[in-house]
Amino acid sequence: MNIACVLITHLPIKTEQRRDPALLGRPVVITESFGSKQVVLDSSPEARGVTAGMSLQEAVSRSKDTVLLRADEPYYDSVFTEMLTSLEGRSPLVEKAGLGCAYVGLDGLEAMYGGEARLIASLLQAVPHPFNPRIGVATGKFPAYVAAVTSSGGRASKAPDDVAGFLKEFSIDLLPLSWQNKTRLHHFGLHTLGQLAALPPGSIQAQLKAEGSRAWALARGIDPSPLAPWQHEEVVAEFLTFPSPTVTRHAILTALATLLGRAFVRPEIKGRYVRTATIESCIVRHAPWVKHFPFKESVGSKERALFSLKSRLDNLELPGPLEDMKLTLGGITGESGIQSSLFSDVRKREQLREMMRQLEVLLGCKPPIYQMKEVEPWSRIPERRQALVLFDP
Repeated sequence: MNIACVLITHLPIKTEQRRDPALLGRPVVITESFGSKQVVLDSSPEARGVTAGMSLQEAVSRSKDTVLLRADEPYYDSVFTEMLTSLEGRSPLVEKAGLGCAYVGLDGLEAMYGGEARLIASLLQAVPHPFNPRIGVATGKFPAYVAAVTSSGGRASKAPDDVAGFLKEFSIDLLPLSWQNKTRLHHFGLHTLGQLAALPPGSIQAQLKAEGSRAWALARGIDPSPLAPWQHEEVVAEFLTFPSPTVTRHAILTALATLLGRAFVRPEIKGRYVRTATIESCIVRHAPWVKHFPFKESVGSKERALFSLKSRLDNLELPGPLEDMKLTLGGITGESGIQSSLFSDVRKREQLREMMRQLEVLLGCKPPIYQMKEVEPWSRIPERRQALVLFDP
């Protein structure tokens, strides 16, 4: 099977530079958090000596006047999702291998595009020019990836028929191994794929366990793994900008109600149910704020979604004033996931419960609805026989 690897190197950096052109030509380091530790996710070429996985302290010591940015991973993923969608318009078989790396099935498409060269040119055009994609073509995913690594930006390379000979001079660091196993191979004096391929497979498996046999096969250019088609999640997104940055609960809930109202009248979601909601906001002088909320039960209306989100937003502490708000509803389904009762009295109680939820959302408090309950029906005093209590369906 002919496979193309579409590789966008330094996707987070290129995404930030497209968002803020003032970063072009400057040393930029993007960090992410692992507990209390800050490590480098990506860095620009101007930040010399800085590599992914390095601690923030070491990165700053190696590169002066560095622009530090917090990773905006939802934004990077949304940008890459647009590219994957564009690639799906060229080929029905697209696999998302990781942020900035995708595999595309080419079989049967050459005749449609008038040759392999035009097909590859179409794949390059699927990615915006500032991202400078690289493409590698081979009969397996790993050789295609290595061919993409060797290609220059905006161009494509094809692995020769002698795949093992093509791979033998490349570093073992290209293998999909854990950092610990790569370090172990280097300690054994195995630095290239050719050195690894020359060893018996049993010795590699004895050292690297399950990863060993696969690493040995990949080093010899053997990669029969099939493409796993990317499953594109159907979502609905709405966005608004606040007149001025705000932290007030009333303004945030009003904005959320507005976005939910817009979302639930969209044709692609009307009459259907959602399982998740994601709220994203830009914060003044701070990294973007992102919160993901799964619903306990699928919701099919603005009122039920607002009721569920409102209760969970009550105790959240915002890191700063919100400049805007983006709401994304996912897990769209045609079913509510709630089994209705066969008994009429239970159905009525479910309807009452839904009515109370909606009233609570509208009023902002428990509805002042009461019911009579028996307390001491045997009492001679009428006032003791029954009591007025808040209605709880």
